Amino acid sequence: DELPADVSDLTADDLATLSPDAVGDLTSDQVSDLNPSALQGFTADQVAELSGDAVAAFTPQQVEQLSAEAVAGLSKSQVSELSPKAVKGFSADQMEQMPKRSFKALETVQLAKLSKDAVTGLTAGQLKTLSGDELSAFKPGKIKAISADSISGFKPVALDDLSKKQVKAFTADQLAGLSKKQIKKADDFIDALSDQQREALVKDPGRSSRLIEPFDFAMQSTIDLFQDPLI
Repeated sequence: DELPADVSDLTADDLATLSPDAVGDLTSDQVSDLNPSALQGFTADQVAELSGDAVAAFTPQQVEQLSAEAVAGLSKSQVSELSPKAVKGFSADQMEQMPKRSFKALETVQLAKLSKDAVTGLTAGQLKTLSGDELSAFKPGKIKAISADSISGFKPVALDDLSKKQVKAFTADQLAGLSKKQIKKADDFIDALSDQQREALVKDPGRSSRLIEPFDFAMQSTIDLFQDPLI
């Protein structure tokens, strides 16, 4: 269907019938006029046709109404146009469906606005794209919200760049989700763990066989350092 001049009365069903070309013609002013609930009608193919200016006009309330399937249609360039305020509207289900290449386009100021709920939906693949600088956008409370199933996505160098407060926020379940490679290579991260966290890391049942060896290796390095007569 063609795009009417006044879009403020359009419903989700109306939007669902718009051709991709018509969606591509939506201006930023028209997007601003759309009722948030109407955005429930957007499909991934339609969202992919939105101009950068149109996406930049999204409000948090409008973003909230996008289906997770529709969010999968957002491109890198579109995601980079989202205002930090609009990013507040994302949910866990939506973030889970955002393509890794599109997620990578989020700037630090945008990442800082993700809600705790949105952070729980981050995948291992998405976390793998984050640098230490980008992770600095996550306050300890949001670090704690990351799914234990996704923790293995962190690059060791990114773990090492976390602040002490961020490291202290890691839960026993999250520590249990760390891979052998992460524990072996993220020395600074391991050093910053509290005694209680280290106990959780070593004593976790079912994973101890995989975790104790590299953890002990890191500890042995520290012991060797203190025993070195040259120091």
